[in-house]
Amino acid sequence: MKNFLFFLLLLGPTAAASAAERPNVLAILVDDLGFSDLGCYGSEIETPNLDRLAANGLRFTQFYNTAKCHSSRVSLLTGRWCRQAGDEPMGRAVTIPEMLRDAGYETMMAGKWHLAKEPTDYGFNRFFGHLSGACSYFKGDKSFRLDGKPFKPPNQGFYTTTANVDYAIDFLSDARQQENRPWFLYLAFNAPHAPLHVLKEDYEKYQGRYDVGWDVIREQRFARQQKLGLFPPTTQPSNRPQAVMAWNELSPEFQDWESRRMTALAGMIDRVDQEIGRLLKDLEEHHEMENTLILFVSDNGACPYDRASVGRDKPPYDASTSWSDSTGWAWARNTPFRFFKQNQFEGGVMSPAIIHWPAGFTGTPGDVTESPAHLVDIYPTLAEVCAAPIPMKWPDREPTPLSGISLQPLFTGSSLPQRPPIHLLFASDRGLRDGDWKLVSFRGQAWELYNLADDRTEMHNLADQHPQRVTAMSATWHELTANDLQAPEREQQPVLAGPVRYENKEWTIYSSPAASTEAKRKRQRQASRQRAK
Repeated sequence: MKNFLFFLLLLGPTAAASAAERPNVLAILVDDLGFSDLGCYGSEIETPNLDRLAANGLRFTQFYNTAKCHSSRVSLLTGRWCRQAGDEPMGRAVTIPEMLRDAGYETMMAGKWHLAKEPTDYGFNRFFGHLSGACSYFKGDKSFRLDGKPFKPPNQGFYTTTANVDYAIDFLSDARQQENRPWFLYLAFNAPHAPLHVLKEDYEKYQGRYDVGWDVIREQRFARQQKLGLFPPTTQPSNRPQAVMAWNELSPEFQDWESRRMTALAGMIDRVDQEIGRLLKDLEEHHEMENTLILFVSDNGACPYDRASVGRDKPPYDASTSWSDSTGWAWARNTPFRFFKQNQFEGGVMSPAIIHWPAGFTGTPGDVTESPAHLVDIYPTLAEVCAAPIPMKWPDREPTPLSGISLQPLFTGSSLPQRPPIHLLFASDRGLRDGDWKLVSFRGQAWELYNLADDRTEMHNLADQHPQRVTAMSATWHELTANDLQAPEREQQPVLAGPVRYENKEWTIYSSPAASTEAKRKRQRQASRQRAK
């Protein structure tokens, strides 16, 4: 495997990617988006701009992330597993903007950073956004920066999703003044990450649509996915987890609360699409759509963590509110998969992913590929199509070999070569995808084994039928974790034996909204006291 990865480091410019033909690159990352949250992935949410990119580009049904915000950003930017890259400081990696800037690209970013230092320390010439992992959409926070300097969001009329695109368009306008210099723009929305803040017109657009509940919405989304040809007819959607109550068993009070939360999420996602549409219009007006490689992905699946909500009785377009996520709606949003953000089941690690590049595609527009891919593949893909040599040395860092492969063959309708296993790890959640087989552990508990060719939604655990495969894949996982990732000892411990308990203290408590919030505050106080000891 290491010889294969070393070969990737030696990739040079391809014959087809001369300096005059090199594409611009727009990489769009959204935060906590569920697999089925776009219209072109089965949603009822209106996303016409992303749907248009999918209809004229390439859609993935097996595109992996890391199941967590910051680690997905590390993997996207470095082409390495998060631990392997040196975590947030990325001390064992060179970033995409550093590679592309050295190759003659103008590099820009707008949005959420959530890593060490600032984007301008890692190859970005321009940056607007926040360094934090989450903030108020209306007020921002103290971590906002503009080109490395503190930025204070205005008191009125500010909304992060819109502001990100405002500055992205401004950056592009400046970049176009530099003739014959292609650009790389990384647009990292914080939406639809909590707090669930939404513009008034976007919220009102979806009011009433979610009164039917998550069971019905999930059934409708899966039916659309089948009609769109995203999954074979034999695909079995995962069952509602035991931790999520049936909608018709909830109290009217809780149904109202949950309906309003999903209404806010829908409006936030709709707004992301509207702002992307505004950016696409700018590219079209400057005749850049044809040779701009556009990538759209999510950093993880929908978030189930129902932490304390503030202002439940106020509308979510009131800046004083701070609504949290919903476990039940996270299940529906990840249709047809199991579980959620942070878990290494498909519901946590599967992203809706679209690539659009008219000048670089010779395949059929609107194609859907089942080829497994991962965020680590973006780096070698851009190195190839942008004719950018991959740096093997960097001051004050010790770059490790890349872990991804180039996706360029898919642009011509070809198949990908056999890839190394996809390593999955966050905290005690772990997994390994090797060919059609996937090994997965829920929060450090017993290994489970699934054949995704026959069981895409991980419904039938085959660990007892194939103990030798479990042993072999587990050994591979541990070898990669220790040697390639150089992960801490606590993350290399053997899994626990015994029956698996699928539970998390931060998932929704199905009583009244007030009782649920008070229970979460009690848990937070207990955790705080425990940390103080």
